[in-house]
Amino acid sequence: MTTESLEEVSKALESFETGLRLIHKPHLEERPPPLEFDDLKEQNAKEVTDSSNAESKQEIVASISDESREASLRRRNLKELKLTYFPTTLDLSKLQILDVSHNELMELPGLDQMINLRELNLERNWFNTLPSSIGKLVHLEKLNASRNFLRPNQASLQFDVLKSLTKLTYLDLTYNQKCGRPHHKALIQAEVPQLMFVGMTLWEEVGNKEGSYVGKSAAERDPCLLRSQLEPWGTVNLRRRLVQDFGQVPTDPSVIDRSGVMSRLLDCYRQEGLVDEEGVAKRKRMYLQGTPVSSDLIDKLLVELRTWTNETGKINKNRERPSIQANNYMILRAPKDEDVKTHDLTKESTRASRREKRKGKKLEKYRKIYDLALEALKEVDPIFAQTCTEIAVTYGFIGSPHIDKQNCGPFYGFSLGDFPQGQGGICVECSCRLVAVMDTRNKIGRVDGRYPHWVDNYDVDAEERYSLIYYETGNDFKPPGPAVFAVPNETQG
Repeated sequence: MTTESLEEVSKALESFETGLRLIHKPHLEERPPPLEFDDLKEQNAKEVTDSSNAESKQEIVASISDESREASLRRRNLKELKLTYFPTTLDLSKLQILDVSHNELMELPGLDQMINLRELNLERNWFNTLPSSIGKLVHLEKLNASRNFLRPNQASLQFDVLKSLTKLTYLDLTYNQKCGRPHHKALIQAEVPQLMFVGMTLWEEVGNKEGSYVGKSAAERDPCLLRSQLEPWGTVNLRRRLVQDFGQVPTDPSVIDRSGVMSRLLDCYRQEGLVDEEGVAKRKRMYLQGTPVSSDLIDKLLVELRTWTNETGKINKNRERPSIQANNYMILRAPKDEDVKTHDLTKESTRASRREKRKGKKLEKYRKIYDLALEALKEVDPIFAQTCTEIAVTYGFIGSPHIDKQNCGPFYGFSLGDFPQGQGGICVECSCRLVAVMDTRNKIGRVDGRYPHWVDNYDVDAEERYSLIYYETGNDFKPPGPAVFAVPNETQG
């Protein structure tokens, strides 16, 4: 495993990207702030930039209204909130409005002291659960949680707590990727009946607009095309890329939709020679090597994997996750603690749902694959082997640029079979102009699947490629860092 720190990797990737950017954009030695059109309504773009730069160089202190009823820490590049950011003379219990938007916060310590808050703005942060102390805000009327990582369930939105806030009538959840279907909105309104407004971005409506997306899923997208590689990104991220990486003016969502944004972005890439006239990506590719797995384990795994495809068929029409292009695909979920103790996942239990029983039976059926796969992971990262919740087992995985929105952290990839060395690696976008290719043939490599990633080309019809993807869902959320965890190089090993 690499001994490089995440900070070193991030700096190296940033340096690579800066060098590529300066070739065509010498005036963008530093990326502009991630301004959006709404930001321009607040003040002139230059003022926002100057303000952001100034605030980053001085002590952080919340802006307080004359009446000491409003406090703002908006756009302060905060990764954590400290009560020292508020003036010592401020009585937190008298605050009625708190704005901590445009940061990278995941928690709000001290919120329970702000018992008279009426409005709370959490927009554009990294919350995957609402702050635990929000239930203390008995006067809360308006909650803006737009553009976070919230999910439409009890654990994330704490329905019972929100329901107890009888004055809460306004909840904004727009641009939360996992809160985007009509039944999600209906569920939230049923669980928190006093809400008069629930803001939500319905992704089906967005996606149905002509030109918004190419292909209904990753399985239908040609990974060689730059547009396919960009398609997994949400429209907000694409708008920011125009501003931060190409120096464009923020686009107005009411005038320029996703289709228009994508068209402008591809034009920017075309001007730099990073996409050809047929749409094929020409971005910089750099290479990484995973950690080798012992040959004995590889041989044993191949025996079990070939038994699996011989039984189910190398092309399985009933494969799991049809949105991904693969000839065969199944997910093996880690047993629960009580199941590990008994090692009997088929045992009847009044608490177990039918779905959980099916998962348990499948795991028992393919227990040899699961155990050998986990043994291979332990050779590389024994700690992650303990927290891994799922292993995706695939045969003939092809392209499929996508983002793993359900993952709570990075994943490990492992591929094996008779496909040639140097082919079928995991490609992951590291930045606007840079793609890393991780060689996982008989190796295990770590990648953050919350960035667009796909499988590199290989002859799927003539060659055998199995893959194992180890990932976590439902565990503590880990904020995205670099897309890869070692510094890539320009030569393919």
